[in-house]
Amino acid sequence: MDTELIPIPMTKSFKKILLNIHLWLGLASGIIVFIVAITGCIYVFSYDIKDLIYKDRNEVLVSKNANRVTISQLIKTAENTFNNNYSFQNIVISDALNHSVSISFLDVDDNAFGYHNYMSFYKTVYLNPYNGKIIYIENTKWEFFNVALAIHMNLFMGYNTVSHYIIAGATWIFVIMLISGLILWWPKKSQRKQSFWFRWKKTSKWRRKNYDLHRVFGFYVFLIALILALTGLMWASKSFNSSVKWVANGGKTMPYAAISKPIKPTNAEQPFDAILSTTKTKYPQFEYLLIRKHPKPSVPYIVRVYKKGEQNFKRTELYFDRQTAELLNTFKFSDKNNGEKIQALNYDLHVGTIGGLPTQIVVFLVSLLIASLPVTGFIIWYGRKNKKKKVLDNI
Repeated sequence: MDTELIPIPMTKSFKKILLNIHLWLGLASGIIVFIVAITGCIYVFSYDIKDLIYKDRNEVLVSKNANRVTISQLIKTAENTFNNNYSFQNIVISDALNHSVSISFLDVDDNAFGYHNYMSFYKTVYLNPYNGKIIYIENTKWEFFNVALAIHMNLFMGYNTVSHYIIAGATWIFVIMLISGLILWWPKKSQRKQSFWFRWKKTSKWRRKNYDLHRVFGFYVFLIALILALTGLMWASKSFNSSVKWVANGGKTMPYAAISKPIKPTNAEQPFDAILSTTKTKYPQFEYLLIRKHPKPSVPYIVRVYKKGEQNFKRTELYFDRQTAELLNTFKFSDKNNGEKIQALNYDLHVGTIGGLPTQIVVFLVSLLIASLPVTGFIIWYGRKNKKKKVLDNI
C-alpha cells in the first residue's frame, strides 16, 4: 500500500480542540450511532433471509395446467379477512410460478408518538394465486425485520418530527466525527506503518489494542461510512433531501415527474385486473411487481416493475387512473431529472444492492465496524478518565 501521504499541518492547540470535539460529540451520539449501525447491519440481507425462512408463506404447490385466479378476487378475499375495515396499500406479485401473492394492510397515525401508537395496524395476507385461499396472515407490525427497520429509521418512536430530528442530528454528528477522526488519524511520517494495520507485540496491552482498533477500523470504513451517513440523511432530513435535489437540478426546484393527465378522485371499485393485464402486456419479463395504492384518492395507482438481476433504482413505474385503469404515464430511470435519479439511487447505495452481493457484504461489514467505533471510543475515554482519577488519588 502506498503510504506517501501529504502531512496535515496541525498545532497542538488545534489538535486538542479537535480531539475534544471528537470526544464529546462521540459521547453524545454514540449510543444512537451504535443502534442505527447494528439495525442497519441486520437489515442489509433482510430480503434474502426472509426468502429462506418464510417459505411457509412465500411458496405454494403448483398443479399441472393450474390457472390463476384474478387479482380482484384475491383482494376481495384479503379485505374480507378484516371485515373490510382496512383497505390494502401494497400488493406484491412474483413471476415465479410457485410464489404466493402478498397483500399488505396498514393504518398509521402520523402524529402519534411511539411505534406502537404510530403503526396502529399492519398485517400482510399471503394467498395462493391458484385457488385463492389464504396461506398465512402475518402481523407485519411486529415482524422481526420490520421492527429492526423501525428502530433504524426512527428509534421506535414513530415517524414524527422528534425522531427525525434525533436521527438526523446524530447522523450529522457522525459525519463531523468521521471527518475529525480522519484528520486526527492522519499520521506523521514516523507513524505511517502502524496507522494502516495492527502491529501488536506480545507486550501490547489491551488498551493499546483497543485504541488501534478504533483508529484503523475508523480509517478503513471512512468512505463507505460517509456514503451511508449521507444517503441516510436523504430520509432523515427533508431539508437535506431537498437541498441535494436542488443542487443536482442546477439550482431549480423541480416537482416530481408529473402524470400526463389529471386524476379524478374516486372511491369506486377499482379495476385492478385491467391494470395487471396492461402491465404484464407491456413488461412480460419481470421478477416481481409492486402495486401501490396511496391512501389519498387523488394519487394514481402506481405499479413498480422490477426485472430480474436489476437494482432497485432501475425499476419502471407505471401510473394508472384510479377509476378507468387507463395508463397515464410510464417512467424509467432515464426519464427522471437529476434530483429524482439521486433519490432513486439512494436505497441501493444505502443498503449495498447497487453492486449486488459483493457490495451488500461490504455494507454489512462496514455497518458492523461502525457499530464498534462508539464502543472502542467509549473504552478509550473511560480508560483515560480512570487513569487520571488514579493519578489524582495517588497525589
